[in-house]
Amino acid sequence: MARKAKLYHYRLPLDCAMILRGQSVTVREGWLLELSRETEIMQRGRGEIAPLPGFSTETAAQAKQQLENVIKIWLDDGIVDLDECYPSVAFGFSMALLELEDGSPQTIHRSSHDNDASSALLLAADIGIITAKHKQLLQSRLCKLKIATVATGEGVIYDSTIYESALNDSKVAQYLLQTYPHLHLRLDANRRWSLPVALAFAKQISAEYRQRIDFIEEPCHTPSDCLRFSKQTGIAIAWDESLRDAGIDLISSVSRSANAIVKAVIIKPMLTGTVDYCAKLIAHAHQQGLIAVISSSLESSFGLVQLTHMAHTLTPEIPPGLDTVHVFKQQLLQPWPNCSLPLLPLSELPVTIYE
Repeated sequence: MARKAKLYHYRLPLDCAMILRGQSVTVREGWLLELSRETEIMQRGRGEIAPLPGFSTETAAQAKQQLENVIKIWLDDGIVDLDECYPSVAFGFSMALLELEDGSPQTIHRSSHDNDASSALLLAADIGIITAKHKQLLQSRLCKLKIATVATGEGVIYDSTIYESALNDSKVAQYLLQTYPHLHLRLDANRRWSLPVALAFAKQISAEYRQRIDFIEEPCHTPSDCLRFSKQTGIAIAWDESLRDAGIDLISSVSRSANAIVKAVIIKPMLTGTVDYCAKLIAHAHQQGLIAVISSSLESSFGLVQLTHMAHTLTPEIPPGLDTVHVFKQQLLQPWPNCSLPLLPLSELPVTIYE
């Protein structure tokens, strides 16, 4: 049974520089892994490996080195323990194995929804950007609003710039809720606020509109302050970074969060691990009565399509958070629905072949 692996290296330019936890990123780097095995027919599976600067525990160089080691083990019919690998390697390799073993998710898991990449519309807290998206907002029922672009430093009691930024965020959220009465919001603060700043933000949101804030992802630096925020404001929260830190134990603690509203967990597979581990987290969240939302880590269009199929399989009733293709100047291999960006084929990427 002949095995072969191909590793394609991509560097996709971004539409503009993005600041990811203090790092300016203008190019998204990653690899597309293709595993093949010849039996009676040729079987093939693909997965994307792309550590996210500022968020992943591993660098691109570390992921590449580990990935090559795992490929060699797989070629030699050895046992690949992906649970011991970096999250990006574990996820991308497990996705390739899933396609190889069970057939492409684009085929085997295809449903009537797969032609509709329904995802929460992603917006920055900028009135100009929001105005430009007016037509989309009229047709959208769910929007993810990125807030807290100015972070509160640890131990900082008061900073006028940070408070002004938070108040601007609250004005934008209030504007969206007032202007589009059909719209629900997911807010994402990425642990960037102190509790006083988060409370100042919430104070500016009218009580009548708060019920249409589905949740805010980790508004404060610590889980305990996030829970205090929810208790004092009545606004639901979702676990994101803390989930990757604590895993299932954090999900299990939900029932002990008296008076706090913990509504959801955010699953970012590229930062989390294997497909099986992501599925385990999602199943446990559902057992605890939580919503699980599959979200992107700035994957290429190819990776976003895979995540869409994964979401339709594991969280079919919940719109994922995958509206990130617009940050790129190019798509990769598979087009994102209704996206006009040029498509980069594999034939134009450098490739290493392992046999």
